[in-house]
Amino acid sequence: MPKTTAATSKRRHNPLEADLVSTGVLKNNSGKKSKNTRADNDEDEQKYVDAKASRNILAMSRSLIEEEENLRTTQNAASGSAPSAFEFDPSRFDRNDDEDDKFENDEAWGEEEEEEVEEIEVDATDLETFNQFITPTMNEDPLLTHGWDGKPEGAEEQGQSVNLADLILAKIAEKEAGGPQGGYRDEPGPIDEDYEIPPKVMEVFEKIGMILSRYKSGPLPKPFKVLPQIPHWEDILPITQPESWTPNACYAATRIFASAKEAVLQRFMEMVILERVREDIHETKKLNVHLFNSLKKALYKPGGFFKGFLFPLAASGTCSLREAQIVAGVLTRVTIPAVHSGMAIKGLCEISSAQASQRLDCVSATNFLLKTLIEKRHALPFQALDALVFHFLRYPAFATGGHMAPNALPVIFHQCMLSFAQRYKTNITEDQREALLDLLLTHGHDKISPEIRRELLAGRGGGVPVVQPGFDGDDTMLDA
Repeated sequence: MPKTTAATSKRRHNPLEADLVSTGVLKNNSGKKSKNTRADNDEDEQKYVDAKASRNILAMSRSLIEEEENLRTTQNAASGSAPSAFEFDPSRFDRNDDEDDKFENDEAWGEEEEEEVEEIEVDATDLETFNQFITPTMNEDPLLTHGWDGKPEGAEEQGQSVNLADLILAKIAEKEAGGPQGGYRDEPGPIDEDYEIPPKVMEVFEKIGMILSRYKSGPLPKPFKVLPQIPHWEDILPITQPESWTPNACYAATRIFASAKEAVLQRFMEMVILERVREDIHETKKLNVHLFNSLKKALYKPGGFFKGFLFPLAASGTCSLREAQIVAGVLTRVTIPAVHSGMAIKGLCEISSAQASQRLDCVSATNFLLKTLIEKRHALPFQALDALVFHFLRYPAFATGGHMAPNALPVIFHQCMLSFAQRYKTNITEDQREALLDLLLTHGHDKISPEIRRELLAGRGGGVPVVQPGFDGDDTMLDA
């Protein structure tokens, strides 16, 4: 029997199956794996979880178990069968071995404090002295005596209840009794002479004034945004030095005050915008676009604009025709309600009658503003129409009394009268119409008065053509 040597064992051939698979037709393509093989491998891989994932799963399961135990402990505590949940339980906290090694030589936490606790006896005299100091303080502080809800302790236990309606009525009575101190009113209240602006407020608004003197764009400081709602804002506003604001800052400030009450906007226009607009027109003979937009923005509250800007401008006695033209451009570009337009016309007529007795040259600007409002074609109330008619009749009387020649009346006066005759010739009474026709005979214009007369005559009978007696309505044979 032949002996098996090492060389013979090395030359021993592989099994036939292995040779066929590795070298024959049945050789597997290791570079390309089918989709099924990949899916099987993925399933095999998913069957095993690595050590890191195992630790995470165990940690999550341990936390869930602890939460369940805590919940069970809380429920038992609520039922009275277990200790309170507020008691310290060292088993709830997990500590690592490193932490145990670090503090193994230290004493247990809390033991030292428990050993040092000792009872101290307080002398009756010292306790009485302590109560004398602390009791007034607690009585003065409602938070200490009444709590967060503002009710005295034991009020609910004693059966005391507060009615909401009583509280509201009490607040209303307090508001009415307090007058202007409770808030801003449209009518000016008594001036509080004892009021002093806090130094911190003055410092803040001085810095805001420096910002507004260099302002170009962007958000304004928050204290300035809430300025219209602050009491005594009229005393605080001059601290910012409005005369040094940039036009951009004026527009931004007008937007803020235009969103406030009408009386607040009126006062702001008188204090800031009126002087800034007049100074800019006087220096440059035109108006900065930002100041122009400020007037447009303020006109969205017509009452505050007319009372705070237009009427003071017309009543100043120094309003130039150039200023009136620029303001008229603002009135033309913004829609004005008919009621406010009629109020403005009536107010301007009253201002014009007061100025005509003093300076006749100041009425030209007022007539230009009146002409602009008339050309808006609003349905004016009869008070505004009467004011316009008396304005046209009153002005030449002052001119004659001032020894002015009839032809020396300004052209804008006749143009304003022509606009009135064209728009409202059918809305005036016959007596007013005859008075205006008589006025044209004594104080007329060579080229404008004939047009005014034609319009007034065309409006007789409310604009309805007068039918001749015996006319049957057929006018086909009239030309023949």
